[in-house]
Amino acid sequence: MREDTDIPERYLAAERECERFLKVVDELRARFAKDETFAKYIDITGGPETAAVKRASMDLTRQLAKMRRGEA
Repeated sequence: MREDTDIPERYLAAERECERFLKVVDELRARFAKDETFAKYIDITGGPETAAVKRASMDLTRQLAKMRRGEA
């Protein structure tokens, strides 16, 4: 098995962005679970959690594109 130091940085960076994305999705799930009003009006008002998910999604997309192009 290879050590993390042997894995090119572009793959590790993509993994970190993926973990960040999953973390903010979990935060959004928690907000849905505890706030019925938020869940009811999410499509109308949004919120900081939905903004964070969108931002993390964009960052993950960019990092995956860099990874595919072979950039760091």
